[in-house]
Amino acid sequence: MGVRRELRKVGKLFGRSESTATAIPNERLGYDGEADALLAIPRVRSRTMVAHASLLSLWAQIRHCELKGLPGAYVECGVWKGGVGGLMALANMAYGADRRPIHLFDIFDDICEPDPAVDGERALTEVEQFAGRSRASLSGKMQPLSGVYDHIGGPGDAEAVQKFVAEELGYGTDFTRIHKGWFEDTVPIVTIGPIAILRLDGDWYASTKLCLDHLYDAVVPGGFVIVDDYGTYEGCRKAVDEFLAMQPEQPFLNYVTADVRYWIKPAGASLA
Repeated sequence: MGVRRELRKVGKLFGRSESTATAIPNERLGYDGEADALLAIPRVRSRTMVAHASLLSLWAQIRHCELKGLPGAYVECGVWKGGVGGLMALANMAYGADRRPIHLFDIFDDICEPDPAVDGERALTEVEQFAGRSRASLSGKMQPLSGVYDHIGGPGDAEAVQKFVAEELGYGTDFTRIHKGWFEDTVPIVTIGPIAILRLDGDWYASTKLCLDHLYDAVVPGGFVIVDDYGTYEGCRKAVDEFLAMQPEQPFLNYVTADVRYWIKPAGASLA
């Protein structure tokens, strides 16, 4: 217990409360396919800030999609260094007969400004801490917060992520789709087709809302929508709650960690 208590003090960018589970690579939580996941996670661990429980949950979700034949691509918005995309690839290769397109959207630079009007106190405090920016100077502009990722090795690199997933993990260039740019410039114009898993890790209100507005209709009934920052930032939670309030069926938000929630798209929902 003493070790875990110390690990919980370490934190990760932007101080995610469940980050310390990442430092316990063999912790068993009872997820389906967990033995396989525990072999795969070390291969991507250095390239993701996502907590251990969240990686196990994602592995189980992809395993379900593959074993049950749920159609569609895997999509992540907010990639950093490609660890989650890599885990998606490894899980597909472990359980799937065929490769699926994996679409990875990111600016591959420092994150943009939060909007003080909607993104909440924690977002503003952490930007002050990690980027050295006064909250009074923030307005939600689409410009990188220079230096915000310096303490964790800097932002991700599109070419490095492509090489990692397609070549080092062996997923192949035909199925590894990297979309570099702000979400507002890439998400609305990329043709994806049906989506089996949509994972959102954009932190703020505007980025979360944009991705839901443009991609949710493509999620197949029975598909998974994962929101990494629902429990972390007020803006992200607000975007999700507002979006779901407009849906004809209200799905249950499943708890993964203090940060992460997911829901399964209702079977009666239509596919665009």
